[in-house]
Amino acid sequence: MNSFNHHSVDQSQHHSTDEIDLRDIAIMLINGWRWIAVSMATCLVLASIYLVASTPSYHSSLTYTETSDGLNVINRIPGVAVTPQQAVSELEIRLGSYERFRVFLDQHPDYADMLMQDSAPELEGTVLRTQFRELKVAPGDLAAGSPGEVSFSYPEDIDGAALLNQYFQWSQQQYITDLLARVDRSLASAISRNEAEMEAHLEAYDAELDATVTRMNEEHSVRRLELQDQLAAERAAERASREERIRTLEQAEEIAGMLGITKPTSPLSLGDADDAARIVYDNVSIGNDLPLYFLGTEALAAEREVLKQGLDQPITSPAIRQIEKQLEQLQHQRRIEAFKARENDSPFIDAYNQLRQENTLLRANRITADDIDVVEVVNVAYRPMQPEGPGKALVLALALILGGMLGVMLVMLVAFSRSLRRYRSQTA
Repeated sequence: MNSFNHHSVDQSQHHSTDEIDLRDIAIMLINGWRWIAVSMATCLVLASIYLVASTPSYHSSLTYTETSDGLNVINRIPGVAVTPQQAVSELEIRLGSYERFRVFLDQHPDYADMLMQDSAPELEGTVLRTQFRELKVAPGDLAAGSPGEVSFSYPEDIDGAALLNQYFQWSQQQYITDLLARVDRSLASAISRNEAEMEAHLEAYDAELDATVTRMNEEHSVRRLELQDQLAAERAAERASREERIRTLEQAEEIAGMLGITKPTSPLSLGDADDAARIVYDNVSIGNDLPLYFLGTEALAAEREVLKQGLDQPITSPAIRQIEKQLEQLQHQRRIEAFKARENDSPFIDAYNQLRQENTLLRANRITADDIDVVEVVNVAYRPMQPEGPGKALVLALALILGGMLGVMLVMLVAFSRSLRRYRSQTA
């Protein structure tokens, strides 16, 4: 130290200018080597204390990306539409939720005890929240093909890699369970809507069937009345026709009596009949053939008597029998009876059957967790070989460099302080 002071005095005596001599600086640092050595030793001691007191920290990360077809099976369900981007985003929200992290620890108490590290029970919330802050979720740029990442920093006595992998898998399984619940709700909702629509179709069909039966009953009644009127008209016409025939027969019988024709005969058999008979021949005939009176009085009287007796009996004819047949058929309404005999109308409703088939297909959907892939893990988390941060050798090397720099600065400050005091004493 005395040599350092003596050299400083010589410097003030031999230098009269403000120029800096590097040789003088080197000599000054050599003379102050003790200060530099003490500074370097102090920094080494502090660095050693830091290395001994500090706990090594490890950093593990898990990377993932979206799947191309892992959600196709649920997107085929009516009312479910989950895009891969939406699924990844919802999963990342779950991973970053402290409440879900606590649920995970409640279901996995071994990991909770590991994170607590023998901390007091009353500090459980604080300790776990502090540990959770070390869990980072970094969404990836899926459009650019950059995967997402979940990382966790942890001390040496915690198996952070296993915890991170288990937490990620658990979160994905929980999310898949929620997706399955969505699928079940969508299926139940679709089936319920179809059942309500089926019931509406049944009610509409019943109403339409009632209206159809009412119309058919009315048409049936009207048809019956029309046929009854037609039957009455046919009978009246038939009776009138018979009565007219009787009158014709009576006229012919009278003419035959006048001519003395009792048996069926022909005009040639009459011989020289008078002119009056020929005139009657022109007026009363049996059509385009012989006149009706040529049948004779006996035949005409017999036919007339039969026709008169028939007037007191039910009148019939082919037309009347046809009408009576139709009326007999109308005694039974077979279609209406078939409608009323149905126990279930559903087989006759196409829309109802289509919805029932759709519900059968919906109920046949059996989706399990194995059918769904939310994300694809690119790299699982693992514990690195070395802790995070600079190594011990690097810390000690930095301590030596920092100690040397501080020692040099200290030597220069001491030299400057003493030089300043001499300058003030000389100028006083």
